[in-house]
Amino acid sequence: MRLLMWVLPNWLTDFFVELAGHWQISRDIDRAFAAGDQEALAVFKTGTFAAVFTRRGLYARGDEFVEYARLVFEADGSCARFHRTFADRDRQD
Repeated sequence: MRLLMWVLPNWLTDFFVELAGHWQISRDIDRAFAAGDQEALAVFKTGTFAAVFTRRGLYARGDEFVEYARLVFEADGSCARFHRTFADRDRQD
């Protein structure tokens, strides 16, 4: 992997890292949807490819995270559910 990272241009490796990160976030969002998380269903609309390929999509996803955290705090009185939903950022799927 290290050799591959050395051979490929930086912009290309950055792109794949960004895509992988947003893909994992989208999986967490899908799990929240499947669990019936009403706040997640109300907020998250931006897809993985929009978040990776467009500046508007990236900003929209950031705004969705802020709104989701606000709604979770209003509903639960804490942000524990937000942290549980997006806690495993380093896991390998």
